[in-house]
Amino acid sequence: MNKQLYTILLLVMVVVSYFHIQPVVLGLSAVVIFMPLKNHFAAIKVIRLFALLMVPVLLGLIIGLHNDTYLVFKDLYYFTMPVFIILSGILLACHMEIGQFLKTLVYAGVVTSIMVTAISVSYMGVGALADPYAAHYAIGIVGTPGPPVALACLLLTKKLDIKLFSTFWFRFFVAINTLGIYMFASRSYFIITLCFLILMIADRIKKSWIIPVIAVIAMIDMVIPSDLFKTSSSSTFTDKIINSFGEVTIGNYSTEQDINLRYRGYETFMALNSYAEGTEPEQLFGGLGKLVDLKTFIHLGEDADFRYIPVLHNGWMYLLVKTGITGVLTYLLVFFGLIVTNWRKYTQFANPPIIRLFAALNIGCVISLLITNYIITSFFNVEMSVLMVTLGYSFYYINYLSAIQNDYEY
Repeated sequence: MNKQLYTILLLVMVVVSYFHIQPVVLGLSAVVIFMPLKNHFAAIKVIRLFALLMVPVLLGLIIGLHNDTYLVFKDLYYFTMPVFIILSGILLACHMEIGQFLKTLVYAGVVTSIMVTAISVSYMGVGALADPYAAHYAIGIVGTPGPPVALACLLLTKKLDIKLFSTFWFRFFVAINTLGIYMFASRSYFIITLCFLILMIADRIKKSWIIPVIAVIAMIDMVIPSDLFKTSSSSTFTDKIINSFGEVTIGNYSTEQDINLRYRGYETFMALNSYAEGTEPEQLFGGLGKLVDLKTFIHLGEDADFRYIPVLHNGWMYLLVKTGITGVLTYLLVFFGLIVTNWRKYTQFANPPIIRLFAALNIGCVISLLITNYIITSFFNVEMSVLMVTLGYSFYYINYLSAIQNDYEY
């Protein structure tokens, strides 16, 4: 099979995820998964760690059998999505060489950076370059973290002396992907970018600093009032960043204005309330198809008001309501386990550069998903498919391919 086919499939997958077209992204993932391959079943078995994520889902399915059938299958669809996309990343590792995969990630970032810039300028004119958030808001909520992942690939390969491109193209691609991150004007993408940038220096941070730093951050979070991070409007990206702290502050807000300004915090509060009101089996295992009662009608779509909602912005609350505490703990154990094991590989300077690179990409993808899941249900959102594919590829290479490959040059 022509290797360029997989480059095209991955590129198209990232571009389509820009528009959040779930059926096409999952269809392309299915094509990758079911492409003929020697020892196909052995490769698919590598997903068994991530298959553990489906155990609490099946338990939640049993508890939720009495709920609306459509809603049950809708939840089952969302919970299957991350496992399915990660599996496509694992299978890509069997079809694509390292250099081909990394370069494709960079090209995907370049393409989506050019797309968002061109579309923004076409909507708002050249003024979009000065105010990308206004253009982003006018276009609608679309995007993909392709540029942050591409920038991470470029900077990490540079740090580890892995040559992907000549100096000219390296600088050019860094500039284009940085522009793309800026033009997306997305808080989530800035968080993802920051996660990877911190990794650039994290391997040299003394272990003794970690606990004090976490303690200081936690103390600051408790001492500083959320109202300090609040502006009277969200007309600019700066306002949106400042308001972010207030928006996610959990509370039982009573006025329509407070609910609208801090909807995500209110939604989280009502989800916790719904969870607390459940039976003991529901608190342990959740219940697929369960709805969260907002106790008031909220305008959440075009010409639509909802009181009962099936999906939440906060992916951790979505997990808690649908799969109980079992689901939340399973996700935390699996993904924090990945961070711990890959951190050792990344910080071991004796390891081959390519191992350290994929360990860093693995950690960056996992931390990005864990954090943004609190804001945009990133585990269950095809927008984040490039992170999940990269996670699958890096996981397979580190744990399986590297054991049988001794040649790290490409």
